[in-house]
Amino acid sequence: MASKNYQPVKRSSHSTVKVGDYLYMWGGYGSGVDYDVMEVYHLPTGAWDQKPTTGTPPPGTRAYSIMAIGKDIYYFGGRGVGSYQNSLHCFNVDSFKWRELSASCSDRDPMKKGYCGIISVHFDSEHYLVIIGGLGSSAKTPKQPDAQYSADGRCNEIHYYRISSDQWISPVVTGDRPPPIEDFTLTPVTNNTAVMFGGNTDNRVSNKLYMISFTKTSVDILEVPNPGGSALPFLRFFIYLLII
Repeated sequence: MASKNYQPVKRSSHSTVKVGDYLYMWGGYGSGVDYDVMEVYHLPTGAWDQKPTTGTPPPGTRAYSIMAIGKDIYYFGGRGVGSYQNSLHCFNVDSFKWRELSASCSDRDPMKKGYCGIISVHFDSEHYLVIIGGLGSSAKTPKQPDAQYSADGRCNEIHYYRISSDQWISPVVTGDRPPPIEDFTLTPVTNNTAVMFGGNTDNRVSNKLYMISFTKTSVDILEVPNPGGSALPFLRFFIYLLII
């Protein structure tokens, strides 16, 4: 049972997602420990609890990317004890069971990495995950066509994951693709558009804003000029939203 006396330990590099009346928090790092527990916060009562889980949990317990779709929470990549991962796992909030959808592997896309952006998009009544950018091993092979990889381990990969068929897809990317980047915000606007802001690149911390539209096979990216520039990109983007 949940208890108002229970409190999670101090940590960082974790994530929390809301499903229903609960917040679900996995992993994190603190006091030299990689935590691998699921903790739940009940919003109406303000009570924390640590819950046992079954199945195969993610090897990446910090700097992972997280997305909730219905009663399922998807976890990609991140860093475990000593290394980055590129695994994809699903956690169901009703059964409290983990499922490994895609094992961590060095010889396939996406690269092993953390600090990525993740959202879900919707095509033909199907959910897809979108994974963008991240920080990992610069020695990654094979490399995604047309993506860039920096010596510091950043990338600007863009991948889809088709949930219904357990399939990784490399879409065609057009427009103003960001440089290799990690630790930015990626915020959905509609079922197939999003806004990306900030992040770390090889040269500096970024304050660039990108508007991104997704189709089943392609990604189009529009960099928005600085506030002193033209407002036309904003207008074109929101006209596009009205059309769809």
